[in-house]
This record gives sequence, C-alpha cells and structure tokens, in this order.
Amino acid sequence: MSADGAPIALETYQLVLLRRTRQAREFGEETIERIFGEHLAYTTGLVNSGQQLAAGPVRDSPAEEEHICGMGLFQQGSLDKVRELANADPGVRQGLYRVDVMLWQTPAGRITFPGPSGG
Repeated sequence: MSADGAPIALETYQLVLLRRTRQAREFGEETIERIFGEHLAYTTGLVNSGQQLAAGPVRDSPAEEEHICGMGLFQQGSLDKVRELANADPGVRQGLYRVDVMLWQTPAGRITFPGPSGG
C-alpha cells in the first residue's frame, strides 16, 4: 500500500545475477577472455533483440566464494524462459559463470527501457 492507503500497482521483472564460479579459477587468461567475449556477444544480442531489457557488470560485490559479477533484467513473464536464456549463455555453458534467477517488482511506470535496437 502507498502512504495514502491506495494499493500500489507493481510491475514484475526477472532478475538474473551472474556469478563467477569456483571452477573459473582453473581457467587460463586466454580462455577467460575468449569465453567473456562469447558471453558479451550473446548478452548484447539478447538486449538488441529486446529479449533482455538491460545487462551489465556489478562492482564491489559482497565477499563470497562465487562473487556476483553481473546482472541482467528481463520481462519475459516466466522464470523458466529466463533460466533457459541465461543457461544458453556461452559463459554459463562453459562453466565460467552460473546464474541466480528471481523475480523483482517495482512500482509500475518507475522505469522504462528503449525498444530493441535491431542491431
């Protein structure tokens, strides 16, 4: 409820947290750079096609064994669909990253995104 007691309309998004895996410590620098390039191309394609609303790196993640290194925001209406897209990421498939997928809600109309760039 809002401060005046009226219900708040919420928009639902799917939030993906990208984590660097423990296994990534075993990869050489060239392998990490190659996989990151494939990950970046995949993510850019999702954003440009409109399947993903936003994506980017995360800095100063809390100290954890598998620290958060990126996040993505989707509005696909299905956690399963977003898990499918996230698990198809070359960085996830090759073991550099793993993902946590969850719902996130915010008051309707608070954030907007441009349409797909088609690029």
